[in-house]
Amino acid sequence: MANNFTRDYERGESPFELQDFQHSKPWQWEEDGMTVTRTTVWTAPGCHEGCGVYVYTDKDGNFIKVEGDPESPFNQGRLCPRCFCVGDVMNHKDRVIYPMKRPREERGNPDAWERISWDKALELCASELMRISNTYGGETIHVQRGTGRDIFWQAGRLAYSMNCPNEYGAMSGQSCYCPRISMMVMTMGGQLLADMSAHLVGRYDDPAYDVPNCTVIWGCDPIKSNPDFQMGHWVTECMKRGTKIVTVDPRISWFAARSEVHLALRPGTDGALALAMGNVMVEEDLYDHEFVEKWCHGFDALCERLREWTPERAAEVCWVKADDIRRAARLIAERKPANCFWGVAVDMQNNGIGAAQAIQTLFVLTGNIDIPGGMLFTRPPFGITKNMGGGWGMSDLPEELQQKRTGWQEYPMYRYGFTASSPDIALRDAEAGKLKGLVIQTTNTLTGMGDEPLRWYKVMKDVEFCVGIDIFQTPTTQACCDVFLPAACWPEKQSFRASYYDCSTINPAVKPRGEVKSDAEIGRLLGKMCNEDFWPWDTEEEIYDECLKDTGFTWKQLRDFGPAYPTFEYRKYEKGMMRPDGQPGFMTPTGKIELYSTLLEGFGLDPLPNFNEPMLGPVATPDLYEEYPVILMTGARSPVFFHTEHRQIPHLRQFEKDPYVELNPDFAADHGINDGDWVWLENPRGKCRQRAKLTYACDYTMALARHGWWFPEKEGTAEAGEPSLYGMWDVNVNHLLLNAPSKAGFGSDIKCVLCKVYKVKEGEM
Repeated sequence: MANNFTRDYERGESPFELQDFQHSKPWQWEEDGMTVTRTTVWTAPGCHEGCGVYVYTDKDGNFIKVEGDPESPFNQGRLCPRCFCVGDVMNHKDRVIYPMKRPREERGNPDAWERISWDKALELCASELMRISNTYGGETIHVQRGTGRDIFWQAGRLAYSMNCPNEYGAMSGQSCYCPRISMMVMTMGGQLLADMSAHLVGRYDDPAYDVPNCTVIWGCDPIKSNPDFQMGHWVTECMKRGTKIVTVDPRISWFAARSEVHLALRPGTDGALALAMGNVMVEEDLYDHEFVEKWCHGFDALCERLREWTPERAAEVCWVKADDIRRAARLIAERKPANCFWGVAVDMQNNGIGAAQAIQTLFVLTGNIDIPGGMLFTRPPFGITKNMGGGWGMSDLPEELQQKRTGWQEYPMYRYGFTASSPDIALRDAEAGKLKGLVIQTTNTLTGMGDEPLRWYKVMKDVEFCVGIDIFQTPTTQACCDVFLPAACWPEKQSFRASYYDCSTINPAVKPRGEVKSDAEIGRLLGKMCNEDFWPWDTEEEIYDECLKDTGFTWKQLRDFGPAYPTFEYRKYEKGMMRPDGQPGFMTPTGKIELYSTLLEGFGLDPLPNFNEPMLGPVATPDLYEEYPVILMTGARSPVFFHTEHRQIPHLRQFEKDPYVELNPDFAADHGINDGDWVWLENPRGKCRQRAKLTYACDYTMALARHGWWFPEKEGTAEAGEPSLYGMWDVNVNHLLLNAPSKAGFGSDIKCVLCKVYKVKEGEM
């Protein structure tokens, strides 16, 4: 049953209805001498998810503990180790809690920082950034921001305040999610996720829901990380209810060991594998004729492409068995509804768009689109668009300035609005002397996203002015920044989260340390000094009311109510809910799902699902493969760290003391490597060292390395500052990667390169 939110709060008219759910707890109450605050985890620190929690504090507002909210439909009381350790983060001795500055000539010197007031810090930042904007043009300022959490719109709108159109994460090819999102929007008119019942407050037992008969885990390990606002335990709950698993992963993961079929493919060959599975569906007449004929464009052209990819051909390319390809394809086709948990391994290859398009096609052919238990079209709840994504305010910039976004001229897809700026073109422009000012907001570029970090280091060190916004000093802020602005952690601030499923508030629970401020408040104060028209609000709460105004309720009303779930419709394309004209179909040029993409064709790209070999691999570079015989996968996720965060926390660090690379024990024995040895990973681009972790989960021909590593415990000028920068240079796997995106500008070979592995000699540390 639905209820109307506006009826409860006597607000004005609102077109939205809610599912029948209201939290039994107020947003704050007293319990056993403690104050308990019901809130949402929404960084910093932490991941993308936004779990519901209870934060317990004493009478003075000091943190005591955090527990999962058992009533939250999203996480149902479950929490990860990172969340339980948020108190250790907030109260850490090294946390920066006051604004700091240092002379430009002292960049890299941790002893040169001195405390200043917020007024002086903001005045200095505004005057320097606007001087650069007025002197060289706003496009010479770049804003770098972290992955998609409570930072996207803040960083973007702050950039536009300075007439700066360039806001990005520094990963080559925007290779985290952007290839998949852009492909789905172009070919289907929206974004799809696996239906694990997260949009229904009754979850798995809701009568509207069908538990998937088959779930494909493709290129991710959701036990350790939760991609795309989706939780790993959702899959295990469905498994308990009968869901069968197909896993596509070079490693033997927890899910792979429990799968009906495990396709341990060669890294970077996902597109070939998916094309062969599509071949099986068509050749064995397993596809949904009615759905394809009524709702799809380009089926005949797709069939021509699929005929090229027999299971035998793909087996040779992907290093899997042809019969296993057939078994997996039949499971997806015959066990409807079926869906797919897919991860960044699909994006992190030069063929990211082609691979994603091929994988998506499997679920289109079988009619698993927007049905219970299938692949769901998602959209911001209540029509909220000003919370996720970096575009809020870009349309206010003059068109001539928007066209100065990095990548606008080179990559037509960037004009389509899928992402803000191209980091690869940003790096090229910076090396040409076009980067003058830099804002680094909640990202650790040199240690995390920046492929070829020495190139990034050189240009970022050379800017005229640089400000960092974070909770700790990092190798990046120590190397590059003139001013440091301290950000609040999620229990210390207010905000709101609008995911694909629900909308909830982040409620102040803990007395903030020192003078920290939320990212939104920092943006409001600094942005107002740069361009008051972009920040007309006098308080942070007014910003959130603006974001929520189309829903018919205010931030405080949402806080009091609890997580709000809008009513949900399946098969939206049949009901005219996908198009602005209200007609059945999809938001594409043809009004159908485009198996042959007219937009990709218009951009001069392959309109069909496709496969290209990794740029550095056994097939593309056989001579190099002889010298570098190991296929290196990077960016293995951790259950205790989030990218470069949390290395300061002893409770978490005890599980992973050092960066490690997974190696097959037989390979290690053949190369004189013991478990725990430091080893070099090297290819023609560079090298790094990590500890060997021997496991048969990893194939003899492959290695899986960790990313984002530095050692915050290193103190003093020589260790924390240059040249060491917390010891991050030697262990940085990004030295082995290249800024080399695909022709589309999306996707880059990050999880599929070559290397050799050998033991670190005594005296090389």
